[in-house]
Amino acid sequence: MNERDFHDHHYGQEAAGIFDSPIFSRVHERSARDFLRATGAGPRHRILSLGCGDGSIERRLARHVGEIIGMDVSAVAIDQAREKSRSAGLSNVTFLVSAPEAPRLDGLGEFDVVAAFAFLHHLEDAAIDATLRAAKRALRPGGTFYSSDPSRRRLVGLFTPLVRRIYDRYHSPDERELDPESLAAAATQAGFAAPAIRYTDYFLGPLAWLAPGTPGWLAVALQAMDDLALRLPLVRTYASSFNLLARAS
Repeated sequence: MNERDFHDHHYGQEAAGIFDSPIFSRVHERSARDFLRATGAGPRHRILSLGCGDGSIERRLARHVGEIIGMDVSAVAIDQAREKSRSAGLSNVTFLVSAPEAPRLDGLGEFDVVAAFAFLHHLEDAAIDATLRAAKRALRPGGTFYSSDPSRRRLVGLFTPLVRRIYDRYHSPDERELDPESLAAAATQAGFAAPAIRYTDYFLGPLAWLAPGTPGWLAVALQAMDDLALRLPLVRTYASSFNLLARAS
């Protein structure tokens, strides 16, 4: 099963039960908040989001930025993103179906920020390089590239064999964890200046996939624990996910 077929099936069958859960809502709310804080995106800025899925994060960002365009390989996800945005009364969000390989961004104009929320780790190395180069071309001078992906160093990876059945159910055949330093080096090769890595999720994201039925009150406590782990210098390097922030010269 390829990436497009996998995600069409996922969004058509079970995504809503996961992404609409209290614990996953906290994951996406934190992702949107971290993005706005790191990039400084605001009402005057134009944002492109690669691998947007059903637009959960993009809808959260739409009320804070000037315009946002979301792209995803799954037509099912894009249909859901459009419907949910219409229901929310959002007029500054557009969703497009993208190619299954590195996205083609020609003809979309220039952007202040290009985001890739949990997207790059679905691509092969050559496609990651092509995506970074395409993102740089799409950015205005001084624009920002921002991505989030699972880390190859993640401590929670030690427990994957214990939850293999659930892990395989929610992970597409081609996705993998990425090495933070290697991705930063790839961004430099693509022409970005001084890429920076920040660790942003310790266990909350993986737990949201494994236990979407976690009650809201417990999700609050778990996020507080997760935030604490991310503040500990030696501990946070083994976080489950990291962000890359890089500027276009």
